[in-house]
Formats: sequence, C-alpha cells, structure tokens
Amino acid sequence: MKVWILLALTLPLAACSSLTTEPERETVAAYDLSDLDRDGVITARDNCLDSVTNSEVDNGGCGGSAYKALQQDIIILFAHDRSEITPKYRDEINQMATFMKQNPDLKLLLEGHASKVGSDEYNLALSKRRAEAARRALMKAGVEGNHLEIIGYGESAPLLMGEDEQSAAANRRVVGALTSMKEGARMRWNVYSVENSDK
Repeated sequence: MKVWILLALTLPLAACSSLTTEPERETVAAYDLSDLDRDGVITARDNCLDSVTNSEVDNGGCGGSAYKALQQDIIILFAHDRSEITPKYRDEINQMATFMKQNPDLKLLLEGHASKVGSDEYNLALSKRRAEAARRALMKAGVEGNHLEIIGYGESAPLLMGEDEQSAAANRRVVGALTSMKEGARMRWNVYSVENSDK
C-alpha cells in the first residue's frame, strides 16, 4: 500500500518537472482599439475624430446636431394720437437689442399700427411715426440701423375688432418678432446630470 501511495505522489511531480516554462510574451492586438476622442467608437472606424465630449454619437462616431429656436418679440403700446414710447417699455427694448446683438445676422421689421379713430391717411402716417420711434429707441440701445426696417399699416390690421377703448388701446401698437436657430451638439444623458447644449 505504501508503494502505491509513493508512486501516486511521485508521478505528478515527475510530470511537472518535465514541463518547460516559457517566458511571457507581449501580445500585439491585430487591430487598433484606441479611442482618441473618448466617444465610445474606436479610432480605426471613427469618421468624426472631433466629437464633443459627452455628446451622443452614432456607430461611425459622428454626433447629431440639435437645433434650438430662440425667439424674441417686442410689443409697444401707445397712447391715443401719440408716437412717444413711455419708459415702461425700456426693458422690452433692451431685451430685443441684446437679442439682436447676439444674432447680428438678423433683421427686424417693426410694424406700426393705429386704431380706427381718425382718417385712413392720418392713421397710416401715425403708424409709421410709431414704428420709427421704436427704431430710434432700438438704435439708441445699440442696434445698427441697417438691421431695422419699418412699415406702417395704419388701421388696416387691427388686433381687436371692437369699437371700445380696450380694442383701440390694443391696436395702437408697434410689434416685431425674431427667431434664431442655434445649433449645438446633441448631448448624452446620464444618471448624474443632463448636459447643457446651450453653450
């Protein structure tokens, strides 16, 4: 019995000693698996190596664009038979001026309107004076004059159709609206935060 136990113990040892151990060799990957812009797509098949950090990318490593519409309106109301802008509209004028400075390629059409009180000819001239007053106020706030156009509609395009003072007050106005499309990278969402694409 002792002989068998000795044989059982010596056979594995003999087998182990006959194995030769080779030094470890460094293996080289068959393909470059690096990701230079860290967007999750390997450089070897990344078609857009300038991806914005944390942006959403497709299988080719290219990010989609997200467009955001930014809109700014201006509405100025006037007293009966007047074209002077009261101080309460200073903030609206400054907001529009700031928006136009941030979007220098945009032009604003200022539409002047009048109520039905008075003759057509008089109201047309009054509506143009009101639009011109708004133009001057925006220029004073820093908007270049060549980015501002005016038109007078007189009483031909009322906001409210009534004959009462409330309707007349709403129709004595200058209005203008601008929309700008801002492009940015569509950002990847994660559980910690939502990346802001307004940059």
